[in-house]
Amino acid sequence: MHELSLLAAAIEEPGRDCLIAGDRVWSYADVATRVRTAMTSLADRGVKRGDRVALTPEIDVDSIVWLYALFELACPAVLLHPGLRDHERAVILEEAQPTHRIEGRVPDEASAQRMAPPVSIPAEQTLVIAYTSGSSGTPRGACLSRRAFITSEAAHSSNLGWLPDDRWLLCMPPAHVGGLSVVTRSLIARRCVVLGPGPFDPRKLTRQIAEDRVTLLSAVPTMLRRLLLLEDPAWTPSPELRAVLVGGAPFPLELRERAKERGVPTLATYGCTEACSQVTTQSPKQSGGPGSGEVLPGAEVRIEDDEIQIRGDVLMDGYLGEGRSGERWTPDGWFRTGDFGSFLADGQLLVGGRLDDLIVTGGENVAPREVEAWLETVPGVVSACVFSLPHADLGEEVAAALVIDSDRYGAQRLGKRLEEGLAPHKHPKRICVLDALPLNRSGKVDRIAVAALCAGKLTPISTL
Repeated sequence: MHELSLLAAAIEEPGRDCLIAGDRVWSYADVATRVRTAMTSLADRGVKRGDRVALTPEIDVDSIVWLYALFELACPAVLLHPGLRDHERAVILEEAQPTHRIEGRVPDEASAQRMAPPVSIPAEQTLVIAYTSGSSGTPRGACLSRRAFITSEAAHSSNLGWLPDDRWLLCMPPAHVGGLSVVTRSLIARRCVVLGPGPFDPRKLTRQIAEDRVTLLSAVPTMLRRLLLLEDPAWTPSPELRAVLVGGAPFPLELRERAKERGVPTLATYGCTEACSQVTTQSPKQSGGPGSGEVLPGAEVRIEDDEIQIRGDVLMDGYLGEGRSGERWTPDGWFRTGDFGSFLADGQLLVGGRLDDLIVTGGENVAPREVEAWLETVPGVVSACVFSLPHADLGEEVAAALVIDSDRYGAQRLGKRLEEGLAPHKHPKRICVLDALPLNRSGKVDRIAVAALCAGKLTPISTL
């Protein structure tokens, strides 16, 4: 098994393709030079082995090089999503307390020769702290070890295998474990990562898949749907593309069937941030069916009271500051995912949805309580209830019901406040004003009743 080390990879296979960005192909030796420069820069800033370092990784060479450098220094990377607003970022930084924060590009090549050769790092060492929104709306940092990522790569390899010329297209932010896993798996396997064209553009993406001879692609259902909606010309997958791994949100059967009709080799996956992205994945023989594949090596799955629970080496070591304790853990050490599901007769996991109120829109998680708390800081908003609506493209759409004081409320204030404080994927797309929010028997806001009251009365927020 290869190490999770760019410098070790450059020693083993210096001439192999490592990164493709635009018109440039970077070999492992090329990237190693940049990584050593980044390591020197970090050392000059006072970063020491094992320090926790915050980073907002984008889909670009500099971000990937910074990540590689942190991997070599055994510095846990605190991953900040590029869409976060200042107050969201501040909440995470306050909890994570990184000793340093990386911003900007890797410096021009400097005197990197003084850097020591790669050293062996214990598998138990935390590689990244990846933040996810639970139903409470409080960001929680999942501490994922090197072992979890190494196990995840081995699981992928056992299911799909590697071909000598595999190239994996990265088109999801590396701040998400799904995107980061493209980087880590390819590094461990000494394969090539193709950097996507930046903001998702289906036409540019299909062109890049063909031009760069991409063989593997990870996508959320919304991305796949937009690829399949292309016309003049419609997208026809290039012959090199051998698998499109689809996860991060419910994968509708009609979308699976449409992809199959178009010759797109989709494989449904299921996982979560806390379990290092993939827990189950379909094999090519299972493609197109309703399941999400069988449980991969390195993980165990059981169903308790309809809930999917996980344990194994792919699992996080716990949330930051909590370890493996709290309500998300069973007394016998299983992680409660908050998803409900069942096993099909052929052993595949069938995922039914969420047990809590979490909204998954376009592959991004949105906690209603977080959005409600922010809406209630808008002058004139007395109370708010956030709920989801079905959406053909995004899967779910965020909507909100407001109780307002009309003397103080203004729609412009609402729009400005949302833009100031919440990442765009958390913004309600439609709102409805109610006289009061209905309550259930326990005295809590009844989201189902709110959604029913708002039916036919929702106004697109963009028109306010």
